[in-house]
Amino acid sequence: MDTEELLSKLELIEEQARLTLDEFPRHLTKERQRMIISLAKNIRWLLAETASPEATIRMIDRRLS
Repeated sequence: MDTEELLSKLELIEEQARLTLDEFPRHLTKERQRMIISLAKNIRWLLAETASPEATIRMIDRRLS
């Protein structure tokens, strides 16, 4: 799996966890959901910084749109 694919998958994990905050599953607490979001976001940023400046710029662009 290349870095771009991993970044994309982490972004999906983050988005899905964020979407489930309002209707969080009974077996997951809101705090656990927030931790999943935070972890995925931090890993994506670290990978983007080490991958290339372009990857970081794409992440910033997605966040602003």
